[in-house]
Amino acid sequence: MMKEVIAVEGAKSLVQNLVKELIVPKLKEFAKKSKLKYNEIMISRGEHFGEYLLRAYNKYSTVSTLVFHNSQRLLKDIYVAQTIVQENQFEKKNKSTKISGLPVALIKKYKKILITDTAGMGKSTIMKRMFVDVVDNCMRSAGIPVYIELNRLNKEHSILDEIIGELNSLSKDFDNDLLLRLIQTGGFVFFLDGYDEISIVDRTEVTRDIQTFISKAGTDNYYILTSRPDINLASFGDFQSFNIQPLKKEEAFELLEKYDLSEKKELSSKLVELLQSGQYEAIDEYLVNPLLVSLLFTAYDYNRSIPFEKHRFYGVVFEAYFEKHDSSKPIKPRDKFSGLNYDGFDRILRYLGYDCLVKTGVKFSEDTILNSIRNAKKFCGNLDFSESSFLKDLISSVPLFCKEGTDYKWVHKSLLEYFAARFIFCDSKQHQDKILTGIYKSDNIEKYTNLLDLYYSIDFNGFNKNIRYPFCKAFISYYDSIHFESSVISSELIAERKSKLFIYRPVFMKLGDVTFLELRKSFTKKFDETAFFKKYLKKYDELNNGSHFTSLSLGSNILVVRFSSSLAEIWDLLYSHSKDLFVSNSHNRSINEDIVDKEFEENKVYKIDIDTGDNCDELYTVLNRWIYFPRTRKSRISPNDYLDYYACKKVVNDYENILNNNNDALELFEGL
Repeated sequence: MMKEVIAVEGAKSLVQNLVKELIVPKLKEFAKKSKLKYNEIMISRGEHFGEYLLRAYNKYSTVSTLVFHNSQRLLKDIYVAQTIVQENQFEKKNKSTKISGLPVALIKKYKKILITDTAGMGKSTIMKRMFVDVVDNCMRSAGIPVYIELNRLNKEHSILDEIIGELNSLSKDFDNDLLLRLIQTGGFVFFLDGYDEISIVDRTEVTRDIQTFISKAGTDNYYILTSRPDINLASFGDFQSFNIQPLKKEEAFELLEKYDLSEKKELSSKLVELLQSGQYEAIDEYLVNPLLVSLLFTAYDYNRSIPFEKHRFYGVVFEAYFEKHDSSKPIKPRDKFSGLNYDGFDRILRYLGYDCLVKTGVKFSEDTILNSIRNAKKFCGNLDFSESSFLKDLISSVPLFCKEGTDYKWVHKSLLEYFAARFIFCDSKQHQDKILTGIYKSDNIEKYTNLLDLYYSIDFNGFNKNIRYPFCKAFISYYDSIHFESSVISSELIAERKSKLFIYRPVFMKLGDVTFLELRKSFTKKFDETAFFKKYLKKYDELNNGSHFTSLSLGSNILVVRFSSSLAEIWDLLYSHSKDLFVSNSHNRSINEDIVDKEFEENKVYKIDIDTGDNCDELYTVLNRWIYFPRTRKSRISPNDYLDYYACKKVVNDYENILNNNNDALELFEGL
C-alpha cells in the first residue's frame, strides 16, 4: 500500500512538470495568436489540464485485475511489454513495435493508429501504459494526452462533451468553443479506448460523431483507437491497423511471476514448472492471451489444479471470488450482504450477463443495473434478497464489478459473456435454439464471437445444432449451386475458389494515376457515400447488399477490397474448434504475383468471380489467395486454407441422420 501512496504523491510532480514544459507554453502561444489575455483567461485553463491529468494519471497508472480480487495494483508492476504488428496482408515480413511506452515514432509516422484484437489480448492495458508514459517522461514531442473511454459516449453525449466534462473542474467550466479552437492548433494525443463497447443502438451516431470530431480537430493531432474486430471499423479506413502479437511462453511466465505477490514466488514457480512439464500442452493456446494467463493463475491459486476447458477458467475464478480465497491472506469465507449461496448468486449472474450482453452493455448507471438485478430476481423466482445488497456484493464481496464515479462496470467484458453463455445453456430452456439461431443470423454477430467461443466448450450439441450444422448446410447449398469446370484450372483450385466466395466478395484494382492515399481517404465514410465507391464500384452495388466491407489491402500496386457476409465470424470460429472442416491446397508453391500486371488494366475494378483468371492456373491461384486473409496475425489459418466440401457434407449428413433416427431418443424414456 505504501508503494501506491508514494506513486500517487509522485504523480503531482510529474503532472506539474508536464504542465510547465508542454501545456503552459502551448497556452501562451495560443493566447497570443488568438489575441487573448493569458493571465486573465488562459492561466485557469492550465489548471484545468493539470487537474485532469492528475486524476487521469492516478486512474490509469493503477489497475484492478481479476488476479488480485479487484484490488488496485500499479500498472508498471504487472505490465509485460507486448508487441503490436502492422496489418499489411501483402507484406511477407510484418512490421512490429514493442509497446513499453508510447511509440512516438510510430504515431508520428501514421498519426492515426487502430489496434484491434480479440477478447483479453490487453488492448486497454496497452493504452493505459502509453498514456502513463507520456506523463512519466514529459513527452513534449508527443503532445497533451487525453484518454477517452468510448463506452461513455452515446447519442446524447458526444466525444467533445466527454472531453469537456473531464477537463471541467469543480469550480470552473472549460469554454466549449475555446477548447475546440485549442485542439485545432494540434499537439494532442487522443487515446480512444474500447470502440466495441459502444452500445450497438448508438454506434452509428457515435461513429459519425467521432469522425466529425477528428475532421474538425485538424491534421496536427494523433489518435490511437482500440477495439475488438468490428465491421463498423471500416469507417476508420484512414487509420493504420495493427494487431497484438500473441504472448510468447517466456512472456506468459513473466506475467505469472508478476501476479505472484509472495516473496519467494513459490506459487508461480510451481505453476510454470507444471506448464513446462509437457502434461499441459493442450492449454498452450491459452498462454498467448494475457487475460487467460491471469485466469489460469487465479484458478491454480484457488485449487492447485489447471483446468483444460476455456469456460472452466472463468468458472474456477468465480468460485474463488465467491469463497474469497486468497493464499496470501488465509481468512474464512465472508458472508454475503445479499445472503445468497453460491448457486443463487450464480443464477442471478447468469441472467445479468445475458441481459447486459443484449441490452445494457459493459457500463451502466446505478438505476440501470439495479433494474437488471430486479428483473433477474423475478426470473429466478425463488430467491429472496435486496437488489442493493447484491450490487454491494458485486463491488466488494464478490468483486466482478467495479465502480467508476457514478457508473458501474464489469471488471472485464469477457466475464459477462461467460455468464451469458451459461444463461443460454442453463436457463433459456425452450428458447435456447431460438437465441442461438438469432445470434447465427445476426448482422452484428461479431458482438457474440467470444460468447460462441465459450459456448462451444459448454454445450457442443447446442453449438453443433444451431451454429455448425446450419453453416455447413448453407455452404453445401451454395457450393452445389455453382457449376464451373475447366481444362486449365484444377478441380482443387476451383473448390478453393468456391469455398472462399461463400463468405467473401472481393474486388481488386491495379493502381495507375490514383494514389493509395486518395483511395484511403474515401473509406472514411459509408461506402455508398464515397467518391471511390461511386467512381469505381458503381457497377458492383450488389456487393454492399447484405454484405459488409471487411478489409482492404495493398500490394506493390494492387488494391484489394473485400466485402463479406456475417458468416465470416463463424468461418473463423469453426477453424479454431473444427479444423477437420478445412483443407489446405497443395498449390502452396512460390507464385509470381506480378502475373496480374500482364492480365488487367490500370484503374479498372475487377470482381473476382468463379471464372476470373481462368486462362492460367498460376493467375487463378494468386486471385484465390487474395480472396481471404486472416483478420488477426495470430490466426493459424492461412490464405491457402478453405472449407472442405466433403467434411462439411459429413456434418450435415450426420446431424440429419440423428434427426431422422428416433430410436436413441426413445431409449432415454425406457424404464421410467
